[in-house]
Amino acid sequence: MNFLWRSIVGKLWMTIIGLVTVVLFILSILLVQFFDRFYYDQHEENLKNLANRVAYMFETYPNPDHAQQIAQELIGVSNTSLTVINRYSGDLYQLPLNDNIPAQFLVSDVELQMVLFEDRTVVRRGHFQVYNAEDQEIDGIIVGVPLVLNGVQRGAVYLYQSLGVITQTIDEAKKLIHYAAGIGIIMTTVFAFFLSTRITSPLRQLKSAADHLAGGDFQANVSIKSKDEIGELGETFNHMAEQLNDSVQALSHEKEQLSSILKSMVDGVITLDVKGQISLINPPAEYMLNTWRYEENVQDSNALPNLFVNIFNKVVETEAEHVGSISAQGRFWTIAMAPLYNKNVIRGAVAVIRDMTDENRLDKLRKDFVANVSHELRTPLSMMQGYSEALIDDIVDSPEERKELAKILNDEALRMGRLVNELLDLARMEAGHVEPQLETMTIDPIVLKVIRKFANRAKEQEVDVIEDVTPSKYKYDVNADRLEQILTNLVDNALRHTSEGGSVTVMMREVEDFVKIEVKDTGSGISEEDLPFLFERFYKADKARTRVKSGTGTGLGLAIVKHLIDAHGGKIHVHSKLGEGTTFAFELPRSSGAIKERSL
Repeated sequence: MNFLWRSIVGKLWMTIIGLVTVVLFILSILLVQFFDRFYYDQHEENLKNLANRVAYMFETYPNPDHAQQIAQELIGVSNTSLTVINRYSGDLYQLPLNDNIPAQFLVSDVELQMVLFEDRTVVRRGHFQVYNAEDQEIDGIIVGVPLVLNGVQRGAVYLYQSLGVITQTIDEAKKLIHYAAGIGIIMTTVFAFFLSTRITSPLRQLKSAADHLAGGDFQANVSIKSKDEIGELGETFNHMAEQLNDSVQALSHEKEQLSSILKSMVDGVITLDVKGQISLINPPAEYMLNTWRYEENVQDSNALPNLFVNIFNKVVETEAEHVGSISAQGRFWTIAMAPLYNKNVIRGAVAVIRDMTDENRLDKLRKDFVANVSHELRTPLSMMQGYSEALIDDIVDSPEERKELAKILNDEALRMGRLVNELLDLARMEAGHVEPQLETMTIDPIVLKVIRKFANRAKEQEVDVIEDVTPSKYKYDVNADRLEQILTNLVDNALRHTSEGGSVTVMMREVEDFVKIEVKDTGSGISEEDLPFLFERFYKADKARTRVKSGTGTGLGLAIVKHLIDAHGGKIHVHSKLGEGTTFAFELPRSSGAIKERSL
């Protein structure tokens, strides 16, 4: 029963059946009451008419026997009992003779005796105690009419009919009514089930299609079999499903597009809900948070930096944009956060995170470049100015001293020229204007040439130069002058930082499709914090900017080496520890085709 009431079919079915049942029940009651009144009233009226006719016959027929004969035929047809009483003569005529209603009952009854003595027509219906020999009780209708003979009331005519005949007729009518009501209920049940099924079948299809929509199948639709309101509802549903499918596809496309944009962005993006929980994050922002968590040793994957949380709280409180910065693992980020609204209520915030590490580094390089250039040029200029003033003022008298001062001026001028040339070369390399003209050749002769070039200088410094060069089996696409410049800078740098009794080893090995060259010294080494900046312009591990032995360092040699190796498609690495020496190792590909592949 609960299942029926939870179903539209059951509700509609039970409602129709209940409504029809109530209507048929009320109609049956009304019909039964109507038949009761109709039959009783009709029988009373018929008996009254029959009694009047019988009285009329006795009053008008000259032959009493003839009148009795006709009366006998009439009451035989109508299944009634006749009693005629003459109150003066005492004559009694009763048909049938074995009737159970004695004349004494008719004369003694208060209502019925009004017919004899008051010339009134009386109808009596109900239950009677006749007080006959059997003391019998009967149910029926008694109609009494006055009998007038020769203008004078002489007696009364009584007709009696049992209620059993009427009751039987009424009972038969009631059975027919009940049968008709039962058949009506059964037919209504079948019709209601058919109608409810017919009506609810499209509704079930709509429910099934709606379930498919809820499950993500936006291609579901409803088959339309009629043009009525349910058919219009199906058309509306199909139209809704089609529009919903288009909207979902558009949203999905926009979501994928937004996701692609967020993933391809260089800047990080984080969306926070009103509680400060991350609801959306792209890879750059996730990298920033992972870097911060690693540095702070934070294990919670949802944790945010305190500065980030403070900015978020300010954004929520002031409903305005706020900017801050954060650093971790040597990197720097700027955070710009703005509120997000749902109508007029803040539902969170969006933060855009930009990595400012390169900008900070470039700004530092710019400042260092100005400081270094100023420093590198100030010293030779000061020396040239001082020595030239000494020559002009004739402070130096002897030709030997003049020659020595002139040599110093020449060395400083050459040094300034070398500095300017290296700056120009480096600027052209960084701008991409220097592309080495490559030639196919063996490179071991170039390596040996550079080693021989520094032999005398190493001997003067009492530093051993160790040659570990295997003859070339292959030819390489290189620029001989640029390769010599690379090796010269590396070997010169190694000699300048190696003390007496130390050694500088130059090694060359061919590995697969590239050659590996190492320049290793046993000098003072480089601190770990300086290693990442060795290939920057003017960067020197010597923070006091003191000059080593030859006094010719400009801080540009390693930067030039890095650019030249990159131009050949190679790679350079450095390994060093304080007090244990330094090793510069670089690799050059065998062919120019390999250069293109390695540069991708």
